[in-house]
Amino acid sequence: MTRQFTFASCALYFLTGLTSISIGSVMPQLLHYYHVSFTVGGQLIFIGAMGFLAGVLISSWLNNRFPPKPLLTISATIIAIAQFSILTLPPLPLFMALYFLNSVGSASIGIVVATMFLEVFIGRQAVAMSYLEVSFGLGAFTMPLLASVFIAMDIWRYLFIITAFLAAILACLWTRIAYSKKIADASEPLDASGTAEQNPLTPGRKWTVLGLFALIVFLYGGLEGSLNNFMSSIFIHYLNIIAYYASISVGIFWAAMVIGRALTGVIIRKVTYSKYLLINICGAILSLVLFIVLKNALMGYFFIAMLGLMMSGLYSITLVYANYSIPNSAHLVTPIISGLSGLGAAIFPAFTGFSLDRAGMTPTLWYIVGIAVSYLTFLLVINRMRSGKPLKLFHRMNPRPAFAFRRARFK
Repeated sequence: MTRQFTFASCALYFLTGLTSISIGSVMPQLLHYYHVSFTVGGQLIFIGAMGFLAGVLISSWLNNRFPPKPLLTISATIIAIAQFSILTLPPLPLFMALYFLNSVGSASIGIVVATMFLEVFIGRQAVAMSYLEVSFGLGAFTMPLLASVFIAMDIWRYLFIITAFLAAILACLWTRIAYSKKIADASEPLDASGTAEQNPLTPGRKWTVLGLFALIVFLYGGLEGSLNNFMSSIFIHYLNIIAYYASISVGIFWAAMVIGRALTGVIIRKVTYSKYLLINICGAILSLVLFIVLKNALMGYFFIAMLGLMMSGLYSITLVYANYSIPNSAHLVTPIISGLSGLGAAIFPAFTGFSLDRAGMTPTLWYIVGIAVSYLTFLLVINRMRSGKPLKLFHRMNPRPAFAFRRARFK
């Protein structure tokens, strides 16, 4: 039962990986077909992001009121209908509405499946989530490869048949999947954090810590979104690489992400969530800084691969760490984390594009580094708060009131 449930869940995440960049993979062809500019293409991506946020809100409300199986069946059906309809290349306003609908379905799958995994695989949530992240990464890595073949054969519009059929098959499959919160095998290895006792948080600190987790995942969404959308441009304008070779950087980044996500399930059995996040975000910052400072084409590909490895598990482990820090709240924590990640991926790339136009490439790259440094800063604050200790800055400035406050609060 466990294998069937896990396989079906990973298949859904693979589907969302495919559909998440299905439009972007054939964007030039779509713009040429509809005779519109890149500005309209940007609007289309923004509509997709808004659909994702709408899906997060709708699915989080429904997930508290209905069983997950019918929600997943309906979500996969929505994607199937949207992808089949997009295949016909309808008028542009209807095309945008269908893409919005597709994003709603993808977000719903992400929320419901992630919540189920966090409730089922207690104590090894990070290992389980790594399976989902690998599946999503494989989908995101596979779609551009398929698109290049379909474009070369001049049948690019039929790319959507693959996603539509897969979604329809999974919609039928999920009517037969057995699901129970007690199906996890207790003999499986635990996450390193899953074997340790955690310090309970007071109600006030729980909300503060949740807000900080929402902030850092918002920053992560902005970091990944900025890199995904502008990596080729960075290689072209910063390293002076021709467009064909610059596009390879995106493939290298995602290949490294897939490999890193596969390794996450092994690594997280050895190190705690907080240590994993600290090491990886520091590695990501170092990779970015060396990419900027060395400014070498060949080394640029190496540092992008390192960046993919370092960033590969940041989202999933941040989600798991948040649920671990605030236990028994998956239906609240998961949609907040997912929604803020999607919001960051929609907002920050807009600022990145504006910065590229107004400030230039080098200042924009340091701005991207600043996003990563901000993530690290707030992660350190979260770790400090979870330890039950006051922040050092205020403790040193006024140690006696801080001590008095602590005694009064926990007396």
